[in-house]
Amino acid sequence: MAERQKAEGWYNYQHDIQEEIVGLMSKHGIKTLVLKGTNTAQHYPVPETRQFGDLDLYFYDKHDEADRAARTYLRVRVNNNSHHHSKYNYRGVTVESHYDFLNIHYPPSNRQYEKLLKELAPSPTFEVLFLLRHMAGHFAASRITLRDVADMALTCQALKDNVDWPVVLDAIRQYGITVFAAAIGSIAKQRLGKPTPICMDGDSAAPSQTQLQRIEHDIVYGSIADHDNDGIYRLGWKVRRWRALTWKRRMVYNDNPVTLAISSLASHTLKPHSILHKQ
Repeated sequence: MAERQKAEGWYNYQHDIQEEIVGLMSKHGIKTLVLKGTNTAQHYPVPETRQFGDLDLYFYDKHDEADRAARTYLRVRVNNNSHHHSKYNYRGVTVESHYDFLNIHYPPSNRQYEKLLKELAPSPTFEVLFLLRHMAGHFAASRITLRDVADMALTCQALKDNVDWPVVLDAIRQYGITVFAAAIGSIAKQRLGKPTPICMDGDSAAPSQTQLQRIEHDIVYGSIADHDNDGIYRLGWKVRRWRALTWKRRMVYNDNPVTLAISSLASHTLKPHSILHKQ
């Protein structure tokens, strides 16, 4: 009971910080869209039990203005070492100010997927497609957990009557996520006792039993340990991880493997801090 009360207290504190920042931005004419976090938690039976780390906020075409407002009025130091978002810590809470919904520098197909998301945001269809691609990206780059599977399942169930499912299914097919999406639906049903989310049904290609077992094992146990050291040792670890996770990239991206490698190298070169340091 004490642990639950502690978790709920932290959740409520983060939510208050979020509301303060959203209110500040609104005061200065900056519209905010909350990504993941409390937005996903609302689909849980008890939202406070869905713990999260960072506050992920999207300010449409005004992320530069949002960063300036944070510096001026929240008096924080904003870190811009990432392609995808700036970051700062406000009263003990890490805030990520997203430039875009996805990292449009890698993989290349994210550029087109990003256009689709911007056409749909904000909407239930956007939320399902964003969560799926975001989860697939983390799966390909490192790992996901059962919490991510629960996020996807509960979101699909909560929004099922308001989602344009033909658009969702078409995107799943077009961007080569069919096997992964079907596997997540199967794991959600078997591990969490949730019916297969509608967005994973239809004509999505079913994973083989070997693929399903491999994905499930990776979700539960991981396939490559994280590395906290910076410098040349981290670079070597990243190279080993890239090779080890080839099977994952093939499962969630339909980009040419050579193009993927080149775009990854170019992305790191433009933000060299990311090469030798943990983000």
